[in-house]
This record gives sequence, C-alpha cells and structure tokens, in this order.
Amino acid sequence: MQLPNEVTFVHLAYLDDTGTRDKKAEFQVMAALIVKDTKFRHLEIRSGAIAGMEVQTIIPPEKWDQFEEFHAWELYGGFGTFEGVDQEKRFKVIDLLLKGIKQVDASIVYGAVNKSLLAQQLYSSADPLDICFKICVKGIEDFIGKIEPPDLALLIVDDTTDKELKKSLRASFRKLRNRLIYPIYSPHTAWHLHDDMYFGDSKESIGIQTVDLCAYFIGHHLKGDDPAAEGFYKLIEEQIVHSKIEPEG
Repeated sequence: MQLPNEVTFVHLAYLDDTGTRDKKAEFQVMAALIVKDTKFRHLEIRSGAIAGMEVQTIIPPEKWDQFEEFHAWELYGGFGTFEGVDQEKRFKVIDLLLKGIKQVDASIVYGAVNKSLLAQQLYSSADPLDICFKICVKGIEDFIGKIEPPDLALLIVDDTTDKELKKSLRASFRKLRNRLIYPIYSPHTAWHLHDDMYFGDSKESIGIQTVDLCAYFIGHHLKGDDPAAEGFYKLIEEQIVHSKIEPEG
C-alpha cells in the first residue's frame, strides 16, 4: 500500500461548554478553539505573560497562590480570586486574552441549543450538550478539510467528573470518527480528526481556559442581554468559521 508523501500538521482543537449546569440558562453552548501546532507556543507564552504581569498587579499578594486559572465567569463577574477587583482592570485582562486569539490566527467553531425551543420538538429528550458537541466536531472536520486537506485536528475536551457524560461524548465522537480497521473504510467519517479524543484539566491547559472565555461570551451574545459582554464577543467574531444553532428557525 503506497501512502501519500505529504507533510501533515496537527491542529489543536480545545472544546469547552457553558450553560450546562445552569438550568435557567436559555442556551447550551459548546465552543472549539482551533490552534495550529506551530502557533500554540505563542498563545501559551502570551497568556503566561498576562497572568504574570497583569493578574499579579490587580489581585493582592495574599491571593497570588489562590490563582490557578482563568475562569470566564470569575474574571467577568468579579468572583473567586477576582472578587473585589475593579471591573476596568478585570476587563483589561479579558481584552488581552481574547485579542491573543486573532494574533495566533486561531479559529472558533461553536454549536448551540435553544433549550426552550428544544423542549417543543419531537426529539426533546435529546441531550443539549451532546447536540452541541456533534455540531462542533462536524464543524472542525469541515473546516480542516477545506483549508488543509492533509492535516489533522486533535480534540481536547475540558475534563469532567461526570463519568456518564464522558462516556456519552466518547460514544458520539466514535460515531463521527470511525476506527480505521482494514478492510472497513467509510468515506463519510471524520478522517481529519485524530483517532482519539482526550480530556484535559483546565488548570493545566491555557487552550481550555481560552475557549472557556469564547463559549462564555458566545452564550451572552446569543442571549443578547449584556452590552459589555457583546463588546468582548466582537473581539472574536471574525475568528468564527462555523456555527449552528438548534433547533433551526
């Protein structure tokens, strides 16, 4: 069997959700941040510099050891480590982090479900998060297939203690990305995805922390309830390459 002689790059696709634990949230959202492997180091260094130079200047020294990661809801709302920190200073950190997405030429994919409309459908029992996940996976596959046909995307999903949820997401992934077991081959499978998906700890991954910000402000954009949050959405809007909201209409 002759394999094509081609250079393959790996795109890191970080996925995180918002609106999962909030029963009152109108939208369930999952977003994916797609970063080319050669660009990741720049994103990491930039975010580390923001954590060192910006965060440590706005929180008191006694809280430095408490800061472990950027949580969108804490940073935007002034909770947790950022409780009592002036809004202007918190917003500056968000601004810097989101602008880094464009600087590394990263792309964003998201899927969303309007929960109240879903409840009116025949498939109302479907899991909103699973729907969002499938939209994201298909969006990543389509995007990589169009821009870089030989390339692969490695899925890294924010970890969860919910074993059933992890099992469900893995099952959905496997339906979309079949194993290549000769001689079984499906031309319709998501061949631009790596053969497995991984769960990562957000505390250890700046990619997951960054996509957490994206999902958070996409959720606010869909609700249309916060002018300040809409301003942050505008910072990433041009980087969105695929999006879909269910139910359609």
